[in-house]
Amino acid sequence: MAKITQDQAHFLLLKVNSLMGLVPIGVFLAFHLGINALRTVGPLQYQLSIDLINNLPFLLGIEVVFIYAPLLLHSMVGFYIYFSGKRNVRHYGYPRNWLYTLQRISGVIVFAFLIYHMGTTVAPKLFYGKDLFLAAPFLIDVLNAEFQTWTGRIIYLIGITSATFHFANGLWGFCISWGIIIGQTAQRNASIVFAMVGLALTGLGFATVLEFSLHPVSVTPTVGG
Repeated sequence: MAKITQDQAHFLLLKVNSLMGLVPIGVFLAFHLGINALRTVGPLQYQLSIDLINNLPFLLGIEVVFIYAPLLLHSMVGFYIYFSGKRNVRHYGYPRNWLYTLQRISGVIVFAFLIYHMGTTVAPKLFYGKDLFLAAPFLIDVLNAEFQTWTGRIIYLIGITSATFHFANGLWGFCISWGIIIGQTAQRNASIVFAMVGLALTGLGFATVLEFSLHPVSVTPTVGG
């Protein structure tokens, strides 16, 4: 069996990383923003969605395997690309060159935001044992407090915008890398479609922040309260 060269290993790593950015990370981002946007429908609908998720069997194992581990691996590869890549927008200020640079920068911002987000939600939920039907009231109160300050709102708006841009622009890069869209016209049309996807997801995130900011409502456990 022929030995894989360093260039081939690097190429394979980038391919797997781009796929991981779509599944499961991109799917989870869209799902997470959609679930949180249920808060705009009503507190009960949002609470029931949290109840459903937090009562899944083997939840922590599912999160580690399908969310946290892929996120960590994707971030590690992203940092490798960030520090090893050459950013030359000063000399070649083409739109795609700028988008490549912004993709790297947005990834760093998202990584920092995820540490903050998990440190204020997931970590204390686990530390205080707020699982099953206790999770929803706890997490809702955390977010209520978060969005009553401009600091919290700005952190989340920047984090959401960075994440949705990184995902939408990454979709375009994924399709190019995997040969799904070929030709200038197809690539231009795809960039428009993916930009609309990014804007739609951003809108969901912003609507959630606005709803929490304007209508902070605490809830009691739907079961065992």
